[in-house]
Amino acid sequence: MVIIALLGIIGGIVFWIIRAHSAAQALGEVNRDTKGLQRRAKSALQDIIGTPLRGVRDVRLAAVILMIQLVRTGSPVTAAEKTQILEFMEDPLEVEAISTMFERAWGYTEPRRPFSLVADELLPLLRDQLTEPERLQFVEMLSKVASAHSAPSELQREAIVRLRRRLLAASPALAADRTGDFGR
Repeated sequence: MVIIALLGIIGGIVFWIIRAHSAAQALGEVNRDTKGLQRRAKSALQDIIGTPLRGVRDVRLAAVILMIQLVRTGSPVTAAEKTQILEFMEDPLEVEAISTMFERAWGYTEPRRPFSLVADELLPLLRDQLTEPERLQFVEMLSKVASAHSAPSELQREAIVRLRRRLLAASPALAADRTGDFGR
């Protein structure tokens, strides 16, 4: 009788383990099947309300975001790259609360996110706020940040060239009408 009861308990445990395992598999399949829908819903929502980057209105914050994203695209940020960014925040950007702005900008970036996705969102702001000499100065800043630790990667060089080309494609007349250093 004890053996039958013991076999019954073991059978019940095996039954519940198999049932829990099949339920987990079914949930995994549902999750896998709806990934495309989740991506499309996220994309549609971003099309309607935009990404957080579209809310950036401070050209200096945009510059810091792009410097950080440039170095986060390929690998973790090194001490030399962070130091270079902080130096640029001090001069020429003249940021008053450097650590606060750095942390805020960091929140807009993602590791290994393609630089061009971030740059494309901020490009209209940079075009509106920067003069042509400031645009060139900013491109030079990006080049120095990319080479702060080691030679810029091919990906970084291509990203900088693409941004430079798109930044300077704006009307020279518009650039001549703007004055000031980084929108101040």
